Parts: sequence; structure tokens; C-alpha cells
Amino acid sequence: MATPSVDRSEQPTVRSTEIISYEEAMEKLSRDERFRTTIYAMNTLLVQKGIYSPEEFEFQFRQFAQKVSN
Repeated sequence: MATPSVDRSEQPTVRSTEIISYEEAMEKLSRDERFRTTIYAMNTLLVQKGIYSPEEFEFQFRQFAQKVSN
């Protein structure tokens, strides 16, 4: 599956509202929120690019949760 390249100068739109800058987000979020946001963004990109499916992610998540809770 080919994915189109994205020009980093392009600003993605989010439902016709202005999205905050990366710097503003870094200032606004706590350390824990920045970590969770990073994980969310990475997983979203990997699913959108077809690296893995939501089902594969859920399986890995459940597998690791079971491992650490035992």
C-alpha cells in the first residue's frame, strides 16, 4: 500500500477549527499528558499508514496488559 508523502509545510485542518501549535501543546500539557498524547499520535499514524490494524494494536495491548498484571 503506497502512502502519499506530506509536505511538512502543509498545515492539516481539524474540523474547521484552528489547532494549537506544537510549542503551545508542549507548554499546556503535563508530562503525563505529553506522554499519552505522543502514544496516541504514534498509534494513529501507524494505523493510518497501514503498518498495523486497530485489531493488531488491541491484541498487543491486551497481551502486554496480561503479562504485566501477572
